[in-house]
Amino acid sequence: MSPRLTVAEVLAATGGRLLAPPGAAVPEAITGVVTDSRTASPGDLFVALRGPRADGHQFVADAITRGAALALVADPAAAVGPAIVVSDTLPALGAIAALHRGILPTTLVGITGSVGKTTTVGFCAQVLSTRYAVARSAESWNAELGVALTLLGLREAHQVAVVEMAMRGVGQIRELVEMARPQIGAVTTIGETHLELLGSREQIASAKAELLEGLPPDGVAVVNADEGLTERLLRDVRCRVVKVGFAPSADVRGADVTRTNGGHTFLLRLGEAQAQIYLPVAGMHQVRNAMMAAAIGWVLGLSPREIASGLGRVSPARMRQQILHVGEIMIIDDAYNASPQSMLAAFDVLAQVGGRRRRVLALGEMRELGPASPEFHRRVGREAAALEPAFLLAVGPTAQWYLDGAAEAGLSPAAMGAVETATDAIPVLRAALRPGDVVLIKGSRAIEMEHVVDALRAREPVSNP
Repeated sequence: MSPRLTVAEVLAATGGRLLAPPGAAVPEAITGVVTDSRTASPGDLFVALRGPRADGHQFVADAITRGAALALVADPAAAVGPAIVVSDTLPALGAIAALHRGILPTTLVGITGSVGKTTTVGFCAQVLSTRYAVARSAESWNAELGVALTLLGLREAHQVAVVEMAMRGVGQIRELVEMARPQIGAVTTIGETHLELLGSREQIASAKAELLEGLPPDGVAVVNADEGLTERLLRDVRCRVVKVGFAPSADVRGADVTRTNGGHTFLLRLGEAQAQIYLPVAGMHQVRNAMMAAAIGWVLGLSPREIASGLGRVSPARMRQQILHVGEIMIIDDAYNASPQSMLAAFDVLAQVGGRRRRVLALGEMRELGPASPEFHRRVGREAAALEPAFLLAVGPTAQWYLDGAAEAGLSPAAMGAVETATDAIPVLRAALRPGDVVLIKGSRAIEMEHVVDALRAREPVSNP
């Protein structure tokens, strides 16, 4: 961590109290912050976090042995040597991250949305790196802990940071904004994800709008011009707005999109300028993600040529529509998460890259959709049937609704199956696959469909006639 933070500053930021044994050497400043005792170095502050699998208070002694200067604890009894005692170490870590972020000149870009966050963060970082020294969130570091660790990883050399911000309820993004203080904020889409928590797309938009509402007056809000709820997002925004999309009113506008083998070409208009873009990833939704990243680059002064160069080098994030080849089988690994919107996007990728291959789909259930969940699953099932798959496997206790929708659309019962878990899916899917097939594997995070991908990659599933 650079620059150093004094212990007095940390105490003030966290509201903690200093606890030190008689004669113990209390450092004047800390040189870094760690949450894993195994990574502690001399001069570090070790933050003891309580997690679902382990309690960091059990590792305070290990951190001190490895050189940590002091610990941040909620349990005074766990202190070994000098410690700062707080009521809860997670928000205290966030306060330290905010303190660190506040003394750095880094321009910070916050990105949220129902789908496409991680991919857009990656695209944006790739584009901006054509000119700037860029830091970005690690994959899935998008809530209180991940954002705090991302901020603490910033150095004075980082000119721009691109930070993903997730939402599980009203007020959460506001807290992340207060911690990270972004100057630019972007909302990719408003989908059905989190309906179970918030009840409607309008309420989801209100929660996502917290990012834009928290921008300073001299900041920039980047929004989807083709999203019906964009005006709700902008209701309380007090800064400049840049709209992105295919609508004539968009400030950054795409046109003449053409599919290529595994990618797209399109014309990108950036105000009065324009660029011809080659995007080496499949799916029309990826064009929208790329345009959002391009808009952020444009806001930060990049030329059309720099933007085109950056977008020409992007690739999908791990477990997000990655194209894998195992023997003669093509796997579309989209196992990280699922919503109705992202399912349809994955089907678009399958249609584009699969060509004339025989199609197999392994779809895990979609979570957090509330009372409308059965119909959302049936709708996805109907769309799956339109792909004319040789086999559709539904994975999860409620995934049977996919099959109901597929049957309504005319898919034969012989081309469908259902299992309870990802582990159960492995032998069924292996038995269904043939040489030359393309298989899409996707589902909500809790279903852990990545285990299916791992099993297929472990040995070549090409033995069936």
